[in-house]
Amino acid sequence: MRAFITKGGIPTWINLRENEFLYEKFNTTELVNKSDLTEREDYLAKTLVTRGVLDKVVDRNGIYYKLNKNNLNR
Repeated sequence: MRAFITKGGIPTWINLRENEFLYEKFNTTELVNKSDLTEREDYLAKTLVTRGVLDKVVDRNGIYYKLNKNNLNR
């Protein structure tokens, strides 16, 4: 398990699968399109949104996820 600090300085724990998902998808890009995710990855993204790790961005082009990171993460 790993601690992830979201905006506001609130730490939350993420498990190994969530950590691998974050490293794989958000290491190179800032926004990830929902249509590019598998069903399992979409479920992980939704649970991470409810815990404050990811932000969900909705516009007329689609649904995107972005990392909700704090300056304390660096």
